[in-house]
Amino acid sequence: MLIPEEGPVIHFGSNVGKTFIDHQDGKKKSAWEARHKGDKGYNDKSAGIYYSKSLLWTEPTLTKAISSLEKKDKIKIV
Repeated sequence: MLIPEEGPVIHFGSNVGKTFIDHQDGKKKSAWEARHKGDKGYNDKSAGIYYSKSLLWTEPTLTKAISSLEKKDKIKIV
């Protein structure tokens, strides 16, 4: 869950299954991307799928994913 200082709470991810951070399997990552790239909001910063993609399916660790997203979107995640 992402909680901005102002605005809505954005829920993302799932409480079942594994993410790239958990398994670091490139084939599963590619399959996830292929399955979800057509989802509504995939590139919309107000949609949960955007944060799932950006934080759970891009880098092998959450620390690296946060750093990458901060640089890409010019934001600070605390």
